[in-house]
Amino acid sequence: MAHINLVIPVITRFDLLDYVKPFEKYGLTFSQSHIEHGPASIESEFDELFCGPATVIKAMEAEAQGADAVVICCMGDPALYETRQAVAIPVIGPGETAMHTASTLGHRFSILPTLERRIFTYESHARKYGLESRLASVRPLNVAVLEIDSRPDVFETILEKAELAVRADRADVIILGCLGLQGLDLRVKDALALKGLHVAVIDALPLAIMSAATLVRTGLRHSPRAFPLPPSKEISGYSIPPFSKRV
Repeated sequence: MAHINLVIPVITRFDLLDYVKPFEKYGLTFSQSHIEHGPASIESEFDELFCGPATVIKAMEAEAQGADAVVICCMGDPALYETRQAVAIPVIGPGETAMHTASTLGHRFSILPTLERRIFTYESHARKYGLESRLASVRPLNVAVLEIDSRPDVFETILEKAELAVRADRADVIILGCLGLQGLDLRVKDALALKGLHVAVIDALPLAIMSAATLVRTGLRHSPRAFPLPPSKEISGYSIPPFSKRV
């Protein structure tokens, strides 16, 4: 058994436990943690800054309670590197995982985020993850995160942007750029195929979950040399759990 904690880095209550229940057949168990202080959704670097401290602390608490791995449930990977410094268990960012997987499934990938302002975010992340040359484009949907469930045109918008990414940008892998779009990957893939466009479409949350499980089962985690423990010092204003011991 591998226990994976899903850190949800917003104060809006998204219940992911029902969504991940089918993965229990792979010998996985789940818990989820919502931050209490931070943004309602993540749509900017400003939002990422204010969700960061609570995200790190929730991951530290999950490790102390016996979690084997943590998935930060946001495509923007907020506080990903900072969390890896704070815990000894694997920490998975769906955005990083999706981009690296996309680079193994095709030559060029496109990301479909929510808003235009996120273009810079994903271009910057592609550079940071060493995948800038594989990024075909970032084509925003112009749909706010908290409007995804109420907008009847979301699927058609995704399909339109995906078709443009394939035809105009020569993408052969499409990444759905928000976890709020979960479960639409197969519909988009099939709809594109009907147009003669046969590409891979990635829903990052299942991929992140199974990547976390693989790391746990193979005994791998992030390198302490790359993500060393932070120096011990006073940090006022936060209740920070003790750092775990590392071998």
